[in-house]
Amino acid sequence: MDLKTLTNMFPSHKLVMGEQFAQENISALKVKSVLRWSDTIFVNCDFSEAHFHLLILSGAIFFKCDFSGARFVACDIDGCEFITSNLTCTSFEGSSVADTSFTDCIIGGMVGPMEFQTCSFYGVRYSRHIPIVSNTPYYVISTPTQPIYVFCTPNAWRLHGKGVRMTVAPDEVIGLEEPYKSIVRCVLEIEQSEGRRAVAGFLVGEPAAERSFSPATEAP
Repeated sequence: MDLKTLTNMFPSHKLVMGEQFAQENISALKVKSVLRWSDTIFVNCDFSEAHFHLLILSGAIFFKCDFSGARFVACDIDGCEFITSNLTCTSFEGSSVADTSFTDCIIGGMVGPMEFQTCSFYGVRYSRHIPIVSNTPYYVISTPTQPIYVFCTPNAWRLHGKGVRMTVAPDEVIGLEEPYKSIVRCVLEIEQSEGRRAVAGFLVGEPAAERSFSPATEAP
């Protein structure tokens, strides 16, 4: 999708282009005094490392925006679209996200909320050139100390948590320490139970760009 098509689809939306919000603390009070965020199309805006607090977003569209390292705390995100945007290590923990779509976005290291029950993921990638090949955009595996987020890519499992950032190849699973060995095996079993095929310990199937992903899954 290009910008002309997007603006033609939403002629009543306000257009904001190229704004810099990197590392800013964006609270509800500040937003009211700066610009109207709901029913707005943001294009090529930099929100990297920004902190969003008590923000209500409804019908907003983010096109080619950078949210890497951004944090959404106590925000209400409803009916929004993230298109071709960078959401690397973005945190939605503690925020409500509903009826929101993520299309052609980079989501490696993205955290929470635990349930994306009404959200849609299309063609998401772990990084710029690495597709996600699992049935879901990521899995959340509960451990005694913290949840671990697992992203399945063609050549490795990527594990993320507080202080945890691991890349696990097939030949490394046997010698992996706990709980990470059990986490990888749990994700593999879930994928196999959904009818996926496993070859040499890896998941194979349709390319990520051609799939519609179901909500993120939390396993016990």
